[in-house]
Amino acid sequence: MTRLTLAICARNAQDIVGECLESIQNQTSPADEVIVAVDDLSDPTVAVAEQYGARVIASNTTGLYEARNAILDACTTEYLAFTDADCVLAPEWVATAKRVFDEHADVAAGTGRHPPIGKRNFASWLHHQWYIVETLTTGETDGVIGGNSYFRADALRAVGGWLKLPRRSAAEDLYISGALRRAGYRIWFDEGAAVSHNYETSLRGLWRKSVMMGEDAVVMMRAAGWRGSLWWYTMAIPVMALAMVLGVALLFVLPVVGLSVVGALLIASLAFLAARFGSLRAALPRCVARWVIIWPYGWGILRGLVATIPESARAGA
Repeated sequence: MTRLTLAICARNAQDIVGECLESIQNQTSPADEVIVAVDDLSDPTVAVAEQYGARVIASNTTGLYEARNAILDACTTEYLAFTDADCVLAPEWVATAKRVFDEHADVAAGTGRHPPIGKRNFASWLHHQWYIVETLTTGETDGVIGGNSYFRADALRAVGGWLKLPRRSAAEDLYISGALRRAGYRIWFDEGAAVSHNYETSLRGLWRKSVMMGEDAVVMMRAAGWRGSLWWYTMAIPVMALAMVLGVALLFVLPVVGLSVVGALLIASLAFLAARFGSLRAALPRCVARWVIIWPYGWGILRGLVATIPESARAGA
């Protein structure tokens, strides 16, 4: 019988990890091992994790890429899954992950829905709309969400795990999804693999997160040497933001031209998202959210273009 390890990378998560670990304990098909990785054993998260019977390891790392690799090194089961400390798993989550692999021999990774829980406000709405998983249905997909991801451990090892990127904690799911697909593996989305998430409720916090995600995505692609469609899509984001600023400025001097620029940008982005998500209803709120978040995210992208990439972090190093 195949076995699954469920892991959490945590840092000072003592106030939130208990609910997550409780949802892991309440699985209809229990995880064979639960690992909580902390930077070092002085983290107060350790005491809470041990109360729930988790195996605690010190990853001795500075970011999420390194922590994921530390857990992969510690994993002794065929399947390895990840969630986040601020998440709550549906009771059938582990059973669903195992079933996906049992039914699809060529699938190496999976993900699922990421519905919101906890406090709801404008910031959490924006953060939630940033995710596209609520628009998907069961079937093959192109990537996983880090806090809702399950893998065949041997496939992770075959692609070398995550990049050795110190002090980076975003876009690691983007990297591993791309690495697996480039190696010929398939990724699966299953609606039953739902992980509820406490989304960011502070606009300032969301702004910081957006900058970090934009910067780390670019740093990751530079380190990996990726220059495909994802790279050019990402590079287009700050260009569109600048074009919108130009269009708004033109409204005051050349109203018709300015209105044409602004309208073209909004219509083009809405049409793109409608084609991506399969419906205007799904695309409209996500289009609104993206035009709010584009500013800090675009700034993060520009920061990522000038950030230093350690030679040891580059793919193949």
